[in-house]
Amino acid sequence: MARLLVTRPQPHAAGTAAALAALGHAPVLSPMLRVEPRADVHIGFDDAAALALTSRTAVEATAALARVRPDLQALFAVPVFTVGAATAEAARAAGFEQVLSADGAVGDLVRLIRQYVRPGDGAILHLGGAVRAGDLAGDLAMAGYSVSTIVVYEAVPATRLSAPAAAALAAGDLDAALVYSERTAVALVAAAAADGLADALAALPCLGLSKAVLAPLAAAGVRDLCAAAEPNENALFALLQGVPREV
Repeated sequence: MARLLVTRPQPHAAGTAAALAALGHAPVLSPMLRVEPRADVHIGFDDAAALALTSRTAVEATAALARVRPDLQALFAVPVFTVGAATAEAARAAGFEQVLSADGAVGDLVRLIRQYVRPGDGAILHLGGAVRAGDLAGDLAMAGYSVSTIVVYEAVPATRLSAPAAAALAAGDLDAALVYSERTAVALVAAAAADGLADALAALPCLGLSKAVLAPLAAAGVRDLCAAAEPNENALFALLQGVPREV
């Protein structure tokens, strides 16, 4: 059994914790971001050719708005393009009728949109958080598309680790940390420093969805870093085979 620090926001942290427990691991939760949906956002989509959604959180925030606001319910019929399979699955489960996944990174999503949508078909609505990885809007604009970037939620960093996580890290009672985004990594470094645990974090193996996700940890001096072969949770979990387990 490995004791693993789970840093992703709720409600996804709970799902990850359940999956880890089913694999025989002991998750310790310390969400490094708190998601705050925006209720008063304006989404003009009369001329929209497609929605670009690059995270499950973006899907959930957009769907929640569309369910409670009559002026947005037609969003479910607009074609959706996602960066990865997990986001696509979440979009279908939320009720979006036409969903295609790039199964990759932002560059792959740009190529997918260019394959199915012409610049003259209408605007691409990129719905997401206030801070986003990559420059989807810029890449699409360079290809001649009209892009509207709309903030549907804020991801607020935690300033301290959870009490169980801080205690486990201080005691050397963690085997690894799972990190899902660059912003999560930045918040983890800052929270560990605020708790006086920067040295303990530097000695903790950290597993991330990509090298870019792990970059803030490398800059903070974390010595044992490993990136998943693909940017998804299954690939991240595959790295756990190399994490020592308690007996």
